[in-house]
Amino acid sequence: MYKVALLVISFFLLSTLVCAQQQVAIVTYDVLPPFAFKDEQGQLTGVYIEVVKKAVSRMPNYRVKFTLLPWARAKSQVEKGEVFAILPPYFHAHDWLTKTKPQRPYIWPYSFALFTQHDVVICNEKALLQPKLNYPQDYEGLKFVMWRGDGRAGEAFTNMVDDNKIELHFFNDMKSTIPSLISGRADCTVTSRVPFAWYVKQMKDSGEWKKYNENNIILKEAAVISSSQGYLGYSDVNSQENFPYKKDFTIKFDIEIFKMKRNGEIKTIVDQFVK
Repeated sequence: MYKVALLVISFFLLSTLVCAQQQVAIVTYDVLPPFAFKDEQGQLTGVYIEVVKKAVSRMPNYRVKFTLLPWARAKSQVEKGEVFAILPPYFHAHDWLTKTKPQRPYIWPYSFALFTQHDVVICNEKALLQPKLNYPQDYEGLKFVMWRGDGRAGEAFTNMVDDNKIELHFFNDMKSTIPSLISGRADCTVTSRVPFAWYVKQMKDSGEWKKYNENNIILKEAAVISSSQGYLGYSDVNSQENFPYKKDFTIKFDIEIFKMKRNGEIKTIVDQFVK
């Protein structure tokens, strides 16, 4: 009887704690592994997802609810003040502005940076026999493959393509560029470092890498052309009325992110997806 009473009391206290927690709604996407995607069991995961979940798990008064939306719609909901936060925007305080005057950023503040993404040039080693110190000028005459619609290569690169100084072929996704590189049909790609490494790992684990790489071609990172940091961005539209807990949450969240950076936990999370 005593044990039963303890179980009832424990259940009551746990239920009270759960009910007392403030649920925070965060809109995100699931289309860019390993940052945010669905695993084989259909569960949302990824670097950004797991970093946020870990931080919020250490904030007893809060629990997080992720909602998957197309990016344009996610931005729209934040702009209207319909959702608390969006994950993981770059810093857009200068160009994501309200339509009504006086125009001002509709996302503010941004959290501490969760992770720094790097845009890189990756080539097979044969294409790098000559030094490539200047991007994109030193890549003249090479054949590139890229993800269709991906504009990270930059204006100077595009101009060289238009002038037929660089040959460029598009694929519908990032993974599809890899067989062309390791089979020797293409020389280089411009891509995001961590997602590219994630796809390479998947291909090696599945045996696809060996299938396409009959000549044992080695891929190397030739240059870093830019970097961008991903954040948790908070809606700043009617936030006092809609999200009275906003100031408390943002402060506590940043403290947890700072701790996770300092003790190496964010790196550990990244390593879970890409080694």
